[in-house]
Amino acid sequence: MKALVWLIGVAITAMSILVILKPQIARDIGERMNPQMFYFAAWARIVIGIIFLAISDTRNWGTLFNVLGILLIVVGAYALQSGYERTREFVLGIVHGNENLVRVAGAVGVLIGILLISAT
Repeated sequence: MKALVWLIGVAITAMSILVILKPQIARDIGERMNPQMFYFAAWARIVIGIIFLAISDTRNWGTLFNVLGILLIVVGAYALQSGYERTREFVLGIVHGNENLVRVAGAVGVLIGILLISAT
């Protein structure tokens, strides 16, 4: 489990750094989103959230894992409830909006990724 959390942290950090350096990557991902990718991402959020909740008692910074786990489950469930079209419109609205907002989201991702890496 420790390796899985570390890999998730590294993946989040790497992708977030790419988004900060080149926000066009976020636009490309948003435009290429199809229903299969949407459902995979929504269910992956839920599964990773459950993993975080399951290991929160055994890791440093258990509160971080509890909060991230609940947040991921809620976001994944909300995406499934909203449906593909509505979520796609929301994502495209964000990535085609203010470029600085996309970079701030990338910075938050870097912070979360580093916290996950250091908490393992």
